[in-house]
Amino acid sequence: MTTIQPFEAVDLFKLNNVNLDTLTENFPMEFYFEYLILWPGLFFKSVEETVSPHTNHNISGYMMGKTEGKGQDWHTHITAVTVCPEFRRIALASMLCDCLEAITDADPHNVNFIDLFVKCNNTLAIKLYEQLGYGVFRRVVGYYNSPDDGYPDNLKKVDDDKDAFDMRKGMKRDQGRSVRADGKKHKCYPHDVKF
Repeated sequence: MTTIQPFEAVDLFKLNNVNLDTLTENFPMEFYFEYLILWPGLFFKSVEETVSPHTNHNISGYMMGKTEGKGQDWHTHITAVTVCPEFRRIALASMLCDCLEAITDADPHNVNFIDLFVKCNNTLAIKLYEQLGYGVFRRVVGYYNSPDDGYPDNLKKVDDDKDAFDMRKGMKRDQGRSVRADGKKHKCYPHDVKF
């Protein structure tokens, strides 16, 4: 049985089964602590009540979210949603996303939309987000460039491994203003992404 519980600082020492995976981005400890301090209600974990006897972990995934922006741009941002490999393909990521949506689509947050960034070549994640109602708002050219690569100097030079789709899901109060059907045609630089 899976339950959703608040993330705690000591959980950072119990994430090897989730974080030591090529599909999961790891962050410095201070980054996790920042989310625990500033957005504790938007940082939570999924916990399995029944785990195999030869393992000492029960965290099957987690969600890191935050709220940011002003006016029409007031939104929730999904920083990370990740699931342990052995618990994938059972709708756990969907459950984590749905929980974040339920929390931030109500008081005190009342966001206009939820957004996230995903590599343009991550077809499995894109398909998951599309099934949850997200659509591509724009392509951010060079979003995943390393510091040595620098920013791209031309929006026509796209690279599915270095570019990100800014995917969004509008809430009821948004009335469709934060989504667009032709989002893949809209391109911007990483420094244009401001809220």
